[in-house]
Amino acid sequence: MCKVQDVADFFVDSALNDPDDNMTNLRVNKLLFFAQGWSLVRRNGKPLFNDDFFAWDLGPVIPAVYHRFKVAGRNKIQDVDNENYDKNFSEEEAQLLIDVLRAYSRYSTSGLVDMTHRSGTPWSKVYEAHVNNVIPKKDIQEYFESLPVLESFSMPVLSENDFIGHRDEVTGHYVLPEEWADGR
Repeated sequence: MCKVQDVADFFVDSALNDPDDNMTNLRVNKLLFFAQGWSLVRRNGKPLFNDDFFAWDLGPVIPAVYHRFKVAGRNKIQDVDNENYDKNFSEEEAQLLIDVLRAYSRYSTSGLVDMTHRSGTPWSKVYEAHVNNVIPKKDIQEYFESLPVLESFSMPVLSENDFIGHRDEVTGHYVLPEEWADGR
């Protein structure tokens, strides 16, 4: 089982080299929620991490993650605490995180908040203003089971026959046809 801080570092680190991805505290908490939900579905009720989500005004939040990143305010989180966070993931957990990132990173942060606030979501079932209600993992699992399946990413299997060019017998490098030499 993962540590929630390692999963948070995965999402933050994924955005550090992308100038278009503004990984804020709010955004990372929403991605954690989607990761937990899909873990509960894919892994037959097994959570990705033990921490509970609480129904706060802006959606599901893990207080420890919120407090860790609150110094950034509404700005992009600039670094991760543990650069070796990914060493703590099983292959199955890493695949899940990649799939969640691929599926949900295309949405704006406000779009992610809107998704968690829809009627019938686990957050909407327990939210009360100014009350710290836990969102039960069972509710999260049932909700995500009702969603379309999260597709798994896989690299296509390619052979040299799928490429244009040839392998240089001396260097072993792959060489493009001469007519492509000028960059066309």
